[in-house]
Amino acid sequence: MIRRILPCIITALALAVIVSGSVYAQEQLKIAFVRTGYIMSNYEPYRVAMKTFRDFETAETEKLQKKGELFQQKVADSQKQAAFMDEQKIAQRRDELERENATLQDEYDKLHNRDTGILVTRYNELVKPVFDTVDNVIKKIRTDEGIAFIFEAESEVLIDADPKYDISDKVIAALAKLQPPAAVKK
Repeated sequence: MIRRILPCIITALALAVIVSGSVYAQEQLKIAFVRTGYIMSNYEPYRVAMKTFRDFETAETEKLQKKGELFQQKVADSQKQAAFMDEQKIAQRRDELERENATLQDEYDKLHNRDTGILVTRYNELVKPVFDTVDNVIKKIRTDEGIAFIFEAESEVLIDADPKYDISDKVIAALAKLQPPAAVKK
């Protein structure tokens, strides 16, 4: 009888140790969150950088709009004058307007390109250093206070974490052991 009960007692004790160990580990795990919008709205360098960027964006957009308006006026004037021009002059004016339109389109693309545009570049020059500073402060607080994970509360995104809690390599290893999925039939 004792031989049957002994394994049950050992198993129960082992489970108790595991459960108490996991409870202890959970008590030691510190998690925090930040509200980036709130932080930025209360951080003067960010407000200054954003005002500078908005002023720049407005000025550049207005310049481009004025060029567009002047171009539209040239098109309208050319249409009015077309009745008094010969075919060669009309073709020459059309070519000039097409080149000017292409130039305007290039300027628009240079200003608004999501990867290399003037606005993106200027934003990165002004605002990215502020974000980097805030990010470094968050990381320092995480390290100094022994916080394992910091989440961004407004977007539910992980901001920074102790690398020892990263199980990405384990997931990759487990995926590598899986059989590849069957080919999808078209």
